[in-house]
Amino acid sequence: MDDIDDTREPGPRRYRLDARRFRGPLHAPARNDHEQHESDDLAALVELARSLVGEGFTAWIYERSRSPVPWPEAWDLRLVTQLDPDRARD
Repeated sequence: MDDIDDTREPGPRRYRLDARRFRGPLHAPARNDHEQHESDDLAALVELARSLVGEGFTAWIYERSRSPVPWPEAWDLRLVTQLDPDRARD
């Protein structure tokens, strides 16, 4: 968190995978699937994300960290990577 001059100690790390597959117009989608997974194993989530991308999902993996201030119950999310079907075909 050096980019915002925040020097507090990070809490335990966890990772969150959000994946969405959306087809059709926004007002009447033909398909709108969503999956979420959490783990402390980043490599396992990346493999799961790759398999979901193979099924047509776009996937985002975030690093979650808990901070004691300003709210100890809140989580900070930082994007680790994004995988999507269009990039996977290249």
